[in-house]
Amino acid sequence: MTMQRRATLPARTRPGGFLARWAVLTLCAMAAVAINATTARAQDDLPGRVGRVADVGGEMFLAPQDQPEQWAPIGLNYPVTSGDNLWVGNEGRAEVDFGGGQFRMAGNTSVHVSRLDDRQFALFVAQGSVQVRVRVLDPGETARIDTPNAQVVLLRPGSYRIDVSEDRSQSQVVVREGEVNVLTLASVQQVLPGQTASVDGADPQFATVRNGYRNDDFDLWAGSRDRRYERGRSANYVSPQMVGAAELDEYGTWTQMPEYGAVWYPSAVAPDWAPYRNGYWAEVGAWGPTWVDAAPWGYAPFHYGRWAYIGGRWGWCPGAYVARPLWAPALVGWAGGPGWGLSVSLGAPVYGWVPLGWGEPFRPWWNRCSHGCWDRYNRPYNVNTATVRPNSPPPSRYVNWNAPGGISAVRGVSLTDRRPVQGNLVDVPRGIASSAPVLAGAPMVRSEPGRIPTRRAGDGTPPPASTFYPTLARPSMAPGGVGALPRSTPSAATPGAPLTRSATPSPSSVSPLAPGMPLPRSGTPPPTSTAPLVRQAPSTVAPSSGAYGGGTTSAPPTRPLAQQGTTSPPPAVPGAAPTTRSEPRAAPRPGMASPMPAQPQQAYVPPSSSGMQRPSTRPQPSPVPMAVAPTPMPSAPIVRSAPQSQAPVV
Repeated sequence: MTMQRRATLPARTRPGGFLARWAVLTLCAMAAVAINATTARAQDDLPGRVGRVADVGGEMFLAPQDQPEQWAPIGLNYPVTSGDNLWVGNEGRAEVDFGGGQFRMAGNTSVHVSRLDDRQFALFVAQGSVQVRVRVLDPGETARIDTPNAQVVLLRPGSYRIDVSEDRSQSQVVVREGEVNVLTLASVQQVLPGQTASVDGADPQFATVRNGYRNDDFDLWAGSRDRRYERGRSANYVSPQMVGAAELDEYGTWTQMPEYGAVWYPSAVAPDWAPYRNGYWAEVGAWGPTWVDAAPWGYAPFHYGRWAYIGGRWGWCPGAYVARPLWAPALVGWAGGPGWGLSVSLGAPVYGWVPLGWGEPFRPWWNRCSHGCWDRYNRPYNVNTATVRPNSPPPSRYVNWNAPGGISAVRGVSLTDRRPVQGNLVDVPRGIASSAPVLAGAPMVRSEPGRIPTRRAGDGTPPPASTFYPTLARPSMAPGGVGALPRSTPSAATPGAPLTRSATPSPSSVSPLAPGMPLPRSGTPPPTSTAPLVRQAPSTVAPSSGAYGGGTTSAPPTRPLAQQGTTSPPPAVPGAAPTTRSEPRAAPRPGMASPMPAQPQQAYVPPSSSGMQRPSTRPQPSPVPMAVAPTPMPSAPIVRSAPQSQAPVV
């Protein structure tokens, strides 16, 4: 009977019928939507890595992305993030620690931080000298330095120096340790340890490479700073990629506690010292109120971990070891407001903050934190993230509320304009402190115009580096334009004037080469050797100089991609710089990849002084048909770049 009844059911209602299949497809679609929504929320998270001004001598200024013409002075421990323009005045120098390494700026240097996040590090050097030390470059991460006429892709951890002339027409790259690819309009040049690459002109075709490099006072200072980041005792408790961890050994001591794990105690502080008092609040990017501490060690303990009052003194608890911990603008809980009794008695809103204690969740106040972000902020610090979620109500009281100096309070106006907290503290009696209403996030207080001194471009102050963001198109290294930079509309300035852009290209639109990625060549498979074969172009190899150690062997640049597989010179472009024709390329040898025709490359051509319209696409020669039988290579020598083991000439 049951089988007979089952047979009479309509086909669309039987198991495996139309309705069942529709239900399965619906569930799959809902799951896909949920996964895409989670991924989108994670991509909306703010960067988990933010740099820090680790050392500064002389004057240093910062112009944010939304106010690029407003140069404001900054100092030790000021956060540095994507979009910031940095400038070091004459006779000054500065170092920025970004976790995976450091970059240093000499005097009269202007830099734009194109990208600084969990997976990308990119700078644009408009002028001056920058030394970059890359310590960690994990798979999938990219590191890149742009100049007005070249792009430098850092392939391995190492030590690099980039110099850009004041008129932005010359760039020089020194590789002390590591390896880079220098991209110009028509070539990609590998530069190995002990070599110097030079790129000249606004429309360069090649990078000229020579062996050896010079040292000056800036290099000596950078070397002394490098030694401060050698592995110390703190590396046993926190990751070396935690920004600011290098100062912990010098300014404090470590111990182990059963409840908290590793605990760090600051040394040489006043008996009544308390965290989040010796510094000021600043507005930083989308994070909003961000703490800037005045102590030389005051970065890592205020942007990672938790604080606990143990045995009559404050100790910092970094929590479980995380290779790359998530940066926070300040790990505090907020209280107070206009309705607080203290605010009523003073006639102005008063706001207070308390250092978060062990096991207390941090609640981001910028409303851009996914579930993964929430877990990274709280799981390493003994927070039960399975029960405490972002929508959970804040606690009625914080663990450190009654600790000596636990609550700090100022009038609302003192939260803005970088006013020092220590000189503007409001005394909070114990009875009034217990009645302070707990806030869900940081208070939003408007700044007073003119409170922060700024300098505008002119009178010796350079324009922001982002004004000169690269407008030159790079060669497409593979289908999809790997390594290409976005173009912008050229300005109608007089010849020799600096190139400007009509709109700031999004740093995310730049597609650098991935670290360690082999160099594909216009459809041909990459060579198996790490040192690619290159054909010598005598006219582009600079002669050896005594300053670089006489008797060195020049490393020739690679042939331009636009000329690979051709036998005739490209058509002349009116007003274009002359190029040197190399010998014709013979048919490939057995086992070699056959040359493929190069695709036309989009290149920026500056306007000529005569006002004549120049083509936006550089004409390309016709390809050479593939040879039927292999023939010997021409007599022109095939050389390799200088071996990595070669000692630099200082």
